[in-house]
Amino acid sequence: MIVSTGVILPALALILGVFLSAYLVKQWVGHPTERRPRFFLFWAAALFLMYWFQIPMILANLGRAIRVKDFNLFFALTLPIAFLALVFLYIGLVDILEIRLKSSTKFLLTGYFLAAVIFFAYHFIARGGIIETYSLPLIGNLVFYLPIRLLIIFVLAKWLMGRPTAPNLDSILGAAGIMGESVLGIIRNILIIKNVLAYPPEFWYVVLVNLRIFFILQIASLFLLILGIFFLHREYCRRQSAVMVEEWQ
Repeated sequence: MIVSTGVILPALALILGVFLSAYLVKQWVGHPTERRPRFFLFWAAALFLMYWFQIPMILANLGRAIRVKDFNLFFALTLPIAFLALVFLYIGLVDILEIRLKSSTKFLLTGYFLAAVIFFAYHFIARGGIIETYSLPLIGNLVFYLPIRLLIIFVLAKWLMGRPTAPNLDSILGAAGIMGESVLGIIRNILIIKNVLAYPPEFWYVVLVNLRIFFILQIASLFLLILGIFFLHREYCRRQSAVMVEEWQ
């Protein structure tokens, strides 16, 4: 049996996400106790949580007959968790860029996540997964996933332009990698909306399962995210080394 890209690509994203999450935890443990950076843990959590919602898609593309309503609780949990993964990615960026979050910002992010939980729980638990309108793809993508991706791009662009010195290659490549991931994520959000709106709303899952370009862009996004994390970490180590040199002098 030939395994389709609809199985390989989402499975690869899930496996790589879990593997890289474990690797970042290992990197965190490898740092001296007093200097363990928190951003490793936030990014590890983001990569671990980001792709679990695809398990039913993998099963469907393997030829297994599934009913979306059998996964109502699963989607009610994993779709807001995928949003939480983006929040963790943002918090990790704030930490590595040494930006202080105001208490009001933390409060808004918490409320934002709780709103996502309530929204998805309403569709998959209260309504039993019966999707009769386009509110799920429209609000889910435009109100939750899109703004957090735009926020990530804004924070990185502001950091690059606001540096007291010219950005080095590591900072440029790191920011470009994660901004590129967010741009491809926004393109995926738009593709979902565009394709789902072409069919009755109850077919949203069938459309997503067969949207191969979604999974291709997702893999590209994951590799950009990996590159971004790698180069931002190198830039962080460079900054920390400079601080330590100043402390010794």
